[in-house]
Amino acid sequence: MRRTLKRTLTILLCALLLSSVLSIFPVSAAGSPLTFALSTFVEDDYAILVSCDTNASGKIVVPGTAKIDGKTYNVKFIGKKAFSGCDKVTEITIPEGVTQIENKAFENCTSLKTVNIPSTLMSCEYDAFIGCEDVTVNCHESNYQFFAVYGFSDNIHVNVVDSDMTPEQTHKMNTLVDFIKQFFAWLVNLFKGKK
Repeated sequence: MRRTLKRTLTILLCALLLSSVLSIFPVSAAGSPLTFALSTFVEDDYAILVSCDTNASGKIVVPGTAKIDGKTYNVKFIGKKAFSGCDKVTEITIPEGVTQIENKAFENCTSLKTVNIPSTLMSCEYDAFIGCEDVTVNCHESNYQFFAVYGFSDNIHVNVVDSDMTPEQTHKMNTLVDFIKQFFAWLVNLFKGKK
């Protein structure tokens, strides 16, 4: 009886110690540490993801909240160069509630294949994907315009997850319609010239 109680207390103490150690370091689903900072806005405190360990690999899931100095804050920004140089990360999922992706957030993430964007995103800097090789950005109709600058490039592909057509398909359809209009205008002018 005494041995069982001692063993149970030891296990509980180890579990408590392990959970307190893990809560100090914000960790993604893939087990890679993420670093957060508190915003400088006094009236609306929130967390900013400021960096990811460059040794991180595989899929990264950014949590929707971060604990800073014992207090929990909503994550709203993916900060400048947050994932810069994380060349072994293949997929990043950004949670609902994040509203902004700052400059060079995914700079030189050469293995990055997929970025899942929340519907709450309201801004993405034009150079967020600089140095990336072949990335699919899964965004929403409400915010795909922020990715239009990437939508038709060779290495960044935009996929609107809540729409029937991707921006690439829309672009191709508009190009085809423009071509048909120009062709018919050319035919009309051709026949007018024969009279």
